[in-house]
Amino acid sequence: MRWPTGRAQDRRGITLTLTALALCALLLPLTATPPSAAAASGPQGPALHKASVNPAPAVLPSLREWQGGQGHWRLSDNSRIVVSRAETAELTETARTFAADLSALSGQNIQVAAGSARPGDVVLTARTNDRGLGAEGYRLTSASTLRIEADTPTGVFYGTQTVQQILKSDPGRSRVAKGAARDWPRIGQRAQMLDVGRKFYPVSYLKTQIRQMAWQKLNTFHLHLTDWRGFRIQTQKFPGLAAEESYSAADLRELQDYARRYHVEIIPEVDLPGHATPITAYDPSLRFSCESMDKAQWPGGETGGWTLDITKEHTRRFVHELLEEIIPMFDSPTFHVGGDEIGYDDAKNACPELVAYQKERGFAYAGDVFVDFLNTLNRQVRRHGKTTEAWEWWNVYGQKSSIAPDKNIVIDTWVSDDPSALANQGYRVVATPEQRLYVSPGFGRKRGDYGYVDVRSVYEDYTFPMPDNVSGYKVARWSDKAEEQSPEWFDFFARRPLQVLAERTWGGPRSATVWEFFARADAIGGPSPDEPPALPKSRMRVTSVDSEETTAEPGAAANALDDNPYTHWHSAYSPAPVAPPHEITVDTGGPERISGFRYLPRQDGGSNGGVRDYEFSVSDDGRTWRTVANGTFTGDQTEKAVTFTATTARHVRFRALSATNDGPFASVAELTVLRAPSVTGEPAAS
Repeated sequence: MRWPTGRAQDRRGITLTLTALALCALLLPLTATPPSAAAASGPQGPALHKASVNPAPAVLPSLREWQGGQGHWRLSDNSRIVVSRAETAELTETARTFAADLSALSGQNIQVAAGSARPGDVVLTARTNDRGLGAEGYRLTSASTLRIEADTPTGVFYGTQTVQQILKSDPGRSRVAKGAARDWPRIGQRAQMLDVGRKFYPVSYLKTQIRQMAWQKLNTFHLHLTDWRGFRIQTQKFPGLAAEESYSAADLRELQDYARRYHVEIIPEVDLPGHATPITAYDPSLRFSCESMDKAQWPGGETGGWTLDITKEHTRRFVHELLEEIIPMFDSPTFHVGGDEIGYDDAKNACPELVAYQKERGFAYAGDVFVDFLNTLNRQVRRHGKTTEAWEWWNVYGQKSSIAPDKNIVIDTWVSDDPSALANQGYRVVATPEQRLYVSPGFGRKRGDYGYVDVRSVYEDYTFPMPDNVSGYKVARWSDKAEEQSPEWFDFFARRPLQVLAERTWGGPRSATVWEFFARADAIGGPSPDEPPALPKSRMRVTSVDSEETTAEPGAAANALDDNPYTHWHSAYSPAPVAPPHEITVDTGGPERISGFRYLPRQDGGSNGGVRDYEFSVSDDGRTWRTVANGTFTGDQTEKAVTFTATTARHVRFRALSATNDGPFASVAELTVLRAPSVTGEPAAS
């Protein structure tokens, strides 16, 4: 990773009968409805024609265009996933994946069938006359059948994800509002990078990431597979090179097959020639002799062996043979070769063997040696029929070179918020702006820190510039200085940035604020059928609180229900602290099936008020309470989720019995109540 350096669409009114909508949906001009999370059933906004017309369903990312109908299509025991016989070869895998996921979500046994559809079925087709959808767009028509059409299986797949989100948001997991949607992405590559070189993540975890990415229509998973803590790819030619925690060829095959089912591309990265500590430990003869290039200022480089000595023919042969084995392991048409965090020019010029090699080859600068090496790797990758990708590095912080990387190399640019500079030079670019999309919780765990994404600013203010040659945007998740933390710990810091990336790069209408967007996201939940979505806080109100600090800080209890992690409720301490227990009671707005809650500690770096021991109770009338959960939280800032046997109640009470620092305070950034599916499969009362 790049460490902090200090340098751094006309709307036309159409009145339709329900039958006409079903027959003509493909010809209608669709209209976007701005998303909002004010109701669990979907976004609020101006009615398209009259109050009874269905608003756009609340999904993530939001639908680009929507034309509302009246009533609902319903999933039933007799519903099938139907594909025409002419498309079985093309769509069977997508249909089977959809059927399995839909069965798990709904609790019904959904079958795949070939032939003609009947009312209540879901129809999938990759034959459409709508050429404006592109490779990933789709049309969704909800009438007597639910029809998803696209120009490609990927477009069809994304339509299935939208349907699953709509169904999961419905308490009975059975209804889709009638109407028609037309949906497509603004930006092609929508990616996350995960640093598995510094921290190993098991295949099971990588699969959960792939599933979550597909749910949010993110399509590229960049795996940073090598770094100073481990070379994570097992090879036959170089036994002993891979770390104990690493991926076998069988692991990588399993992972890529899973990713293909969910239309996610895995781009592998072998970082060269820097970050090479495991390689030089395997073969010390690959090291530089000079200390200035052998050691590095980045963690893992202090003891030497950081950069491969590419002035040696032995090193170049080793790298060539290593990549000859690894490149064919991956299906992606792109192979990433790293190229970052090589010593700056002062370190290069202080290395006698590097300077001698530079002069011998007739290069003007020592930096030319590394640009030439990158171009050598590019030729090797291209012989395998693939495209090379690399980090921007040769030109940053004043480094000099008289030659440039080949223009057919894709460059990950990270220095600037605007990727135009390299794009204007003719490079195809993936933008990973360091100050916007780096998730590095080992450095930053609150707003203003390096590596902490300010989600409000990125969602509401950042334009995501798309000059010619920019392929997409990527959230980069680095593991530096937190390598021993759990995958779940890292997930906490990446969850919201990835949601923001998914929404903004798809390009549909945004919620008015990022906090409304998060309410929408939480009301949908994730792809796991066992992960309950959240009740909308817009319906809730605080009915009582033992105390709140509103004099010395804005610690009002209402902050616990505003979906804004930058605010919090804090128990009173003016003029003196109130002793625990501290409690907050909430009216959810009506009887609800509740199966859990989430507690988010304060996120401003403050130490007071973290809840250790807790009790959670529910009530029908706000007077008679029954405890449904109690326990002890860990003392970090990550959100804590608690589930319990589903129960129906209107009121909830959260009691903080003690604090993580043994102080007299309590604080809550967000209290989120989780909804269970209805018992009968019918929508809950609202």
